[in-house]
Amino acid sequence: MPLFRLKKNWEFKRVYRYGRTVVSKNIVLYYCPNGSECNRIGFSISKKVGGSVIRNRIKRFFKEAFLNLENRLKKGYDIILIARNPSADLDFHEALRELTKLCQKGQLF
Repeated sequence: MPLFRLKKNWEFKRVYRYGRTVVSKNIVLYYCPNGSECNRIGFSISKKVGGSVIRNRIKRFFKEAFLNLENRLKKGYDIILIARNPSADLDFHEALRELTKLCQKGQLF
C-alpha cells in the first residue's frame, strides 16, 4: 500500500489549525479528518533534533511504523508527527510502540 504524504505548507497549516493533538515524551501527533478514503502523513523534524542522518533515520522509523499500523487505523485522516529531541535515540520497535500509544490516545483505531 502506498504511503500518502503531506507536503504542501497549506496542508500542514490546516492540520495545525483544525486538528487535535496528542503528546508523548518523544513525539507530538496532530491529526485532522481530511474527507477522503486514505490517511496521509507528514513529518516535522527540527535541525535541533540532530543532523540530516539522524532526522532521516527518525523519518524512516516512523514511516515504517505508520505502514505497520495503517490497516488498523481509521481512514480519512491527515497526521503530522513532530519529533522531539529524545526521539533521536529511538529504535524502530520503540518508535512503533510510541506511535501505537499515541494513536490509541487519539482514538485513531
